[in-house]
Amino acid sequence: MQRFYCILWLSIIMQGQFTKFKDQKIHFADSGTSHILFLSKGGSLFQSKVKSWKTAAQTRTFSIMKPQLLKDLNGRKIIQVACGNNHSLALTKDRYIPNHVKLLELKRIIYISCGEEHTAVLTKDGLVFTFGAGSFGQLGHNSTEDETKPHLLGYLFGKKVSQIACGSFHTLAFVPSIGKIFSFGCGEKGQLGNRETKDQLLPLPVNITGMSGKCTTADGHTTEPVIKRIFAGGNQSFAVCNDEVDLVSKMDRSSHITLKRIITVDNFLEKQLCKERRKAISEAFSCSQTLSGSFLEVRNDGHFKTNGEMSGLDLSAVSRGFENLAKSCSLLQKVKNAVQHHLIPSLLRSPTCVETLRVYIIIPELIAVLGESRDSAMLLESLSRAILSLEEEYFKILECWWRTIPDDFFMRLVTMYQRESNQFHLLALAEVSRYDTRLHDSLKILQALFKVNLSRYAKIPDGNFCIPVMENLRYSFMSVTGYACSELKFQQYFSALLGANSKELIHLQVSRKAILQSALKGLKSIRSAAYCAVLQVVFEGESCYGKGVTQEFFTLLSRELYGSRGIFQRSEESGLLWFSNEEPEMDLAFHVMGILCGFAVSNCLICNFNFPLALYKKLLHVPPSLEDLKELSPTEGNSLQEVLDYEHDDIEEMLCLDFTVSEETTEGSRVRQELIPDGINTPVQKHNRKQYVDAYVDYKLNISVKKHFEAFSQGFRKSALPVVDIFFPEELRNVLQGNTGYEWGQLEQNARYAGYTQTDKTVRNFWKVFEQLPKEKKLQFLAFLSGSERIPVGGFQNFCITILNTKKETPDSSYPRAYTCSRILDLPNYSCIEILAEKLLHAMEYGEEFNAQEL
Repeated sequence: MQRFYCILWLSIIMQGQFTKFKDQKIHFADSGTSHILFLSKGGSLFQSKVKSWKTAAQTRTFSIMKPQLLKDLNGRKIIQVACGNNHSLALTKDRYIPNHVKLLELKRIIYISCGEEHTAVLTKDGLVFTFGAGSFGQLGHNSTEDETKPHLLGYLFGKKVSQIACGSFHTLAFVPSIGKIFSFGCGEKGQLGNRETKDQLLPLPVNITGMSGKCTTADGHTTEPVIKRIFAGGNQSFAVCNDEVDLVSKMDRSSHITLKRIITVDNFLEKQLCKERRKAISEAFSCSQTLSGSFLEVRNDGHFKTNGEMSGLDLSAVSRGFENLAKSCSLLQKVKNAVQHHLIPSLLRSPTCVETLRVYIIIPELIAVLGESRDSAMLLESLSRAILSLEEEYFKILECWWRTIPDDFFMRLVTMYQRESNQFHLLALAEVSRYDTRLHDSLKILQALFKVNLSRYAKIPDGNFCIPVMENLRYSFMSVTGYACSELKFQQYFSALLGANSKELIHLQVSRKAILQSALKGLKSIRSAAYCAVLQVVFEGESCYGKGVTQEFFTLLSRELYGSRGIFQRSEESGLLWFSNEEPEMDLAFHVMGILCGFAVSNCLICNFNFPLALYKKLLHVPPSLEDLKELSPTEGNSLQEVLDYEHDDIEEMLCLDFTVSEETTEGSRVRQELIPDGINTPVQKHNRKQYVDAYVDYKLNISVKKHFEAFSQGFRKSALPVVDIFFPEELRNVLQGNTGYEWGQLEQNARYAGYTQTDKTVRNFWKVFEQLPKEKKLQFLAFLSGSERIPVGGFQNFCITILNTKKETPDSSYPRAYTCSRILDLPNYSCIEILAEKLLHAMEYGEEFNAQEL
């Protein structure tokens, strides 16, 4: 008792003596021979070393070093500490046991006790584990051997223990169901209570002197002595007993140890908010230990099951708590400041325990109640930086937790990052000269959430992750009516996102007679290209150059590629191009094609290679699906759908399928490729038909083209901007392949005139002729004027042409000329509509002769 009194006295003195405890409420302490541990109410653990214990006992003056925060335990929800002679243990509220004692995980530890050289731990199920020195039998295993690993106290198995206590070399255990204390270990001073001074290697019951049986009082009530608490220290043992009246059962709940000492946010939020509680709540939100120990799933001991897949949080309690918090605007603001300025900055890249990650699930709910305010935006920015700074191991755990949180929580999280990404995207467009990491951070988390959604049981629609990139571009270009200016701003925007200002020029000379071959030859020497490098194409024997010429090159390349079987294989059903697995030595060609596609995206050029959506999914790391195979190869895809839809038990007999796919070799023979190990001997049955379909799709769209696609992807990433990752696969396809949503009336509305006015006769005649052209001729005009039949994403709204009058002396004998780089049509001032129509159609038919250099 004297030693316990000293500990309490020290903890009181330390609060006033050490500035370390200025803002800490110390509510528990314990000491060993040469050290003292202090546990704050917020769950932080401090240690002081005692310089001279003997001197302290003699002079009654303690020489104690300044308390130091144990940073290795920062973030853990510590609720109890215990000191041995020269060792210490700490118990966390929601982890199975401190992380380094791996063998006690999943045991649901609720109490720990230390002797001088041994330790005992108690589980919620009433089991006792002991380890450490066993020289006096204090481990209770009928042995004096030491135990380096926690060992179940088998001699008490079946007896549910509710309390344990360790003296220096002995141990006590209390079983309330029978009202007995069991003792074992050193008995030299009679501390085992068995009236002997010898050691005891097994737990044996203690017969407490003076504890009489039941007694009947004068008023007819029955009293019975009941053990409430047991204690042990040094060579002594103690038991606190009370006489209980009309006791029904000896399983008195008060005899069970309760360790609810650390403050938790949820308990305070459920009570009326007085001034003291408001201050405590604000302090609690400043500490990761306190917040991660709040809102726990206590039903069925869910918080004990926290691991890489379960957070142990009661998310309904989180919602209720923040609903209550939102009722006080002043308190909400204080909590927001505490989280932003204290909690988030204290979070570590490598948390000391997985429970600390709970704050990343809780904080978004605080942001949600803050609404769409500046405070919520700032807090979300801070949270994003903290999430992205996590080491990969812990980031993956957080992704697993996102995968299992309820749909409404996940939707709120996605909505937050979708809204924030959209805001930063608009800001980036408005300030293209400055690189803003906030957009990158927000998009990276949104992309992670999108990938998590793919494996959630209940997926939310993909549109919730969508950033309206093109709408934002259109909005930012409202003040700019010329396409060239819009396009320039688009490229500046990409550059600003990367912090890149590259002006590297890549020259490529190609032959009109062999577009594909000369392009491959010219690009083979490129080993690396700067992002936003400008690709400048020149045709052999021609002096024209500029963006229009480069666009024409891509148009001609896509036509030749579509008609050639040299690189890609064209599906006869869908007409789409895909990687050919018949040409094993084409990696370099696919790599160069990837570089060209990357250049097309970075240079805002249209490259209609007619690829399926599966290619763009793979480029953006989105797994292709059965629907993608249906697009590429309708017959195959629909056949697989029939397999999925067949729900009868006779599927094996009816379809006669196994886990193989038939492939044609370069020699024309067919071989069977196994989709899984021993697939040739694995029949497709009702229970495994989805596995078969998934394996088939994976083989067709991934495994069989793995080598060729990787070469293509590496080339694409070499020359494309990394910011392409902000696109959905459908958006990237539209950016690369262009738009076919032709609104011909919009083309006339956006037209500009130089040397003409909108009401001039020649201008009116031109639009009359154009309106009467069939669709294929209108497309031919687009190719003549811009180099491509397709228009950029965004449609004609951002597609502007200029009709120019160069005032030729003999206009009726001249032909229109096109400046493809700036989409300028040099249209002579013809005398009548018939001549205009004749000359225009001739120029369109033989467009190569009438292309001009950029003005």
